[in-house]
Amino acid sequence: MVVHSSDAINSFFRIDGVFSQIYSESMNTHTATVEGILGPSGALAKSLNGFEFRAAQLQMALKIEASLQKKLPAMVEAGTGTGKTFGYLVPIILSHKKAVISTGTKNLQEQIYFKDLRLLKKVTGSGLDAVMMKGRRNYLCLHRYHQYFCQKSLTAANQEKTRQKLEDWICKTEFADRAELDWMADDDPLWNELSSTSDQCLGSECLHLEDCYLSRLRSRAAKSRIIIVNHHLFFADLKVKRGGFGEIIPRFQVVVFDEAHTIEEIATAYLGDSLSTNQLMDLIRDMEKEIKDFFKADTARLKRHLNGMRTAAEHLRVLLNGPLDKGRLQPEMLLKIREGPAKAFGRALRAIGEDAKLLEYGNTALQPLVSRGKELKAVFDQIVSEKDTDWLNWFEKRKRTVVLHASPLDISGRMDQLLYQKVPSVVLTSATLSTNGTFDYIRSRLGLPEDALEGIYPSHFDFQAQTLMYIPEDLPLPGAPEFGSAAAREVADILKETEGRALVLFTSYHNLNIVYEILKDTIQYTIHRQGDGPRSVLLDAFMRDIHSVLLATGSFWQGVDVPGETLSCLIVDKLPFDSPGDPLVSARIDAIRDVGGNPFLEYQLPSAIISLKQGLGRLIRKRTDWGLLSVLDKRLITRRYGKFFLNSLPEIPMTHKLSDIRRFFETMKGETACPDSPGN
Repeated sequence: MVVHSSDAINSFFRIDGVFSQIYSESMNTHTATVEGILGPSGALAKSLNGFEFRAAQLQMALKIEASLQKKLPAMVEAGTGTGKTFGYLVPIILSHKKAVISTGTKNLQEQIYFKDLRLLKKVTGSGLDAVMMKGRRNYLCLHRYHQYFCQKSLTAANQEKTRQKLEDWICKTEFADRAELDWMADDDPLWNELSSTSDQCLGSECLHLEDCYLSRLRSRAAKSRIIIVNHHLFFADLKVKRGGFGEIIPRFQVVVFDEAHTIEEIATAYLGDSLSTNQLMDLIRDMEKEIKDFFKADTARLKRHLNGMRTAAEHLRVLLNGPLDKGRLQPEMLLKIREGPAKAFGRALRAIGEDAKLLEYGNTALQPLVSRGKELKAVFDQIVSEKDTDWLNWFEKRKRTVVLHASPLDISGRMDQLLYQKVPSVVLTSATLSTNGTFDYIRSRLGLPEDALEGIYPSHFDFQAQTLMYIPEDLPLPGAPEFGSAAAREVADILKETEGRALVLFTSYHNLNIVYEILKDTIQYTIHRQGDGPRSVLLDAFMRDIHSVLLATGSFWQGVDVPGETLSCLIVDKLPFDSPGDPLVSARIDAIRDVGGNPFLEYQLPSAIISLKQGLGRLIRKRTDWGLLSVLDKRLITRRYGKFFLNSLPEIPMTHKLSDIRRFFETMKGETACPDSPGN
């Protein structure tokens, strides 16, 4: 994610008009307790057919209720299947406090908003006033809409047809949410022309300000008691408030971070600064659109200035055109960027801003663009200035852009200052927060105070009966050159026993591609490989074909929900230690070592444990699921630190024999087929 000072406002929200209204019902006094709703004889048990009382869910809710009452932070690990959304929603509703729920994924946002909150309202008869907020790119910008269709030739019949469909929609939509356009493809480039970032917003200068959909939504959001956001939006708002730019999310008394294990990386991005060559090029293109109707001589002069800005962006790409996709920006490179691209960009921008001819055309859009350029230049200068040892200057290259970053290496102090000291109750929850039975790691990384409440509530799933762990003993170590090909042969042997049905997770594309090239000619099952199609398409194809195999890396380690037989086997190529080649990871290691700490025990090991726990969470999603977990990294059983991984996982039977996999699958398939088996 690319973040800079004005990008912090580059998110907005969505409110469903039906659910965000204020209801007049009041909660039944007999159910107005946590036990009265979640208990074995509570409102949910009486109202829902097949309701399953979960002691861990009730204990979790009581812990969060204590956090709200005592105004103390809380860390709560709730295993898969606990029902953690109800576990925090119920005490929040009962508290009558203004609350923000921040999630890791859009899917979870929508589940909470459209399903869980509505169900609780129905069951409890409570008056729930809630909104869901998402990125502002999801909403139509009237200025950009009119600008686009005024400039675009409408001679093509399909273009005119699209415009008419949009006109019809605009006449009846309340908030102009892009999700309402089910006829528009997800990747349709037209939408990028019709929505806007905060960079492109004209603010008070906009002719359509009174009809602005985002302004309408902001007004509605300020009245709601429960606000559902995602982590990116939350920390964008934190950055806005820190910088004194205003706010995105209205002030609140409680925040719950669901999937809280992801927030360090997201917070690090927003509490630092970033700038991309794409941002510079977008500014140049937007300026070119505005000057096209100027007098020819003025246009030529301004284009020369814009070409100077374009040259500066290209110079930045050239300076970083080495073999590395990511790397630290050393002092000598920072100096080259400061004296080269940064200075040239500022010089060209200053020439445009000082050109008195700009004011003679009455073009109100150019001045905000110049202001936007000044903000970009300020961020540019900030990023390439040398920082102290608590910060890292680094770069990364993506498909069509180069991104510069200045990132804090330790956000614990900033989290305390900006969040814990200002919000009375902060709750962090996830299925994977603890390591080796403690919250020491997450507490140190996120700066939680010593008096924060703690609770670990294991899953009620029977992992000893539902799962088997297979660790081969004869594979080479992951660092050996022959590991990739040996792992591929092992995966092929496992898949023969499981008849496909497998998600194979890798820590790098290198091993993924080696395994894919060998497997595609070895096994009879369909293989889906990350990168061969959009994530959603691959997951859909994987779920439809029970015996297929999906090979994936980082983004599939969490947030993948494939219950049932399709995912009966999870294979992990090696223990998921973060790559020390990543500039942020290596800088954090150095920072811990510099103060006399042990970076392996304090940072690398617990981070890998949480990642492995996340991977395991893909396998068992409900009581009737069963399956095999295979880790192809024998360090799990040969190295002393392996016990920390095993102590952090549920108790799972372990084997080193392929024949045990066959027997396990035959047994579980037999039990599943039996109508009288306990799982049915």
